[in-house]
Amino acid sequence: MTERRADARWPEERVWARHGRRTGSALIIGAGAVGGFLAEELARIGFSPLLLVDPDTLAVENLVRHPLGAQAVGQPKATGLAEKIRRDFPPCHATGLQRDFLEMSEAEQRALLLSADVVVAATDSIACQRHVNRVALAVGAPAVYPAVWVDHRIRDAEVGEILWVLPGGRTPCYECAAAFRQSASDAQAARGARVDIQLVVLATAQIVSALAHPEDERSVSLDPDSNAVYLHGLAPTSPAVRDAFPTSGLSSRTVRVSFPAQPCPACHGQRHTLSPGALRALEAGLPYDGEPEAERPPLTVFAVIALIVVAFFVASIIHTAHG
Repeated sequence: MTERRADARWPEERVWARHGRRTGSALIIGAGAVGGFLAEELARIGFSPLLLVDPDTLAVENLVRHPLGAQAVGQPKATGLAEKIRRDFPPCHATGLQRDFLEMSEAEQRALLLSADVVVAATDSIACQRHVNRVALAVGAPAVYPAVWVDHRIRDAEVGEILWVLPGGRTPCYECAAAFRQSASDAQAARGARVDIQLVVLATAQIVSALAHPEDERSVSLDPDSNAVYLHGLAPTSPAVRDAFPTSGLSSRTVRVSFPAQPCPACHGQRHTLSPGALRALEAGLPYDGEPEAERPPLTVFAVIALIVVAFFVASIIHTAHG
């Protein structure tokens, strides 16, 4: 993607007079509620060009949580959103592509990911999310995976999840990190009310911006010891997640998701050059998270979330047995 020449009617020093522009290009696969609101937010931050990819059209059921209004019902989401962004915020060059990413050729997929500084997979298809992950790993593109937890034991969109994967094995990949919750809550890009989804979107925009400018002092979200953010919205906390989010107010947890014990089928256990401490831990069959043993906290937030997942799984087994 190449950015078009700036329009003299929208001088940069005036458009971004209130805050410095964060430049960059982004590919957003999935132009639903999460991808749509994220595209608008990135445009106003300063990202350009933006490319939106989605095969679907806007349905009446989408209206309660989508940036497009009733006049766009029946129209393609990707092209409709791109047109809206160009109309509402002309400094951003946005393009929509009504295509199914899974049905594109391998060459097309790779070319799309290589054209952007940051890739965002915001689809409601786990299969598509996994495939984006594999292509991103193959071409070395940083990727972000925003979603919400979906489970009958927690409220819709109550827990937002934002995972980022850096190239070169510096972080676990999407399949590595997703393994810990496969027995419990699923994750989908669009579920819940508009206000809940927008909370996830605002945090995702900060992660995308940080990935495009990792050396910027404002990119504090890219703590080297973290690669996921969990958000809880302004709602009563469901009992199932109360240990991780004990209050009903807005809260977030930045965590480090470790590499799984067994290499996942996507990245095959490829990871950054291991330190002597990591090698010793692996040889001893112990988990390693990059910290000296004596300095590790007795119970991290990720451990709490992992315990919740185990509890979900045990509860499901008990429920099935009694049923």
